[in-house]
Amino acid sequence: MMIDERRKVVERFLERCIIYSNASIDRKEGRNDNLEDINKWKAYRDFMRITVKEIRAKELDTWLEDGPVSYEPGTEK
Repeated sequence: MMIDERRKVVERFLERCIIYSNASIDRKEGRNDNLEDINKWKAYRDFMRITVKEIRAKELDTWLEDGPVSYEPGTEK
């Protein structure tokens, strides 16, 4: 699988995680669930949003390939 294809698969997965998170947050808020649990879901969702941006910017391409991985922010390959 080429890097563009890998990037698209991961991006689609993360977008679905965001959609699910939003729905879960709505359900939990509707039931007046524990605010701590709701905030954890919001943090998860927000992290996924950041990750989608990094995937689109090609900053995490080394994570999608075999070989060395870069953990430096802003690294484009």
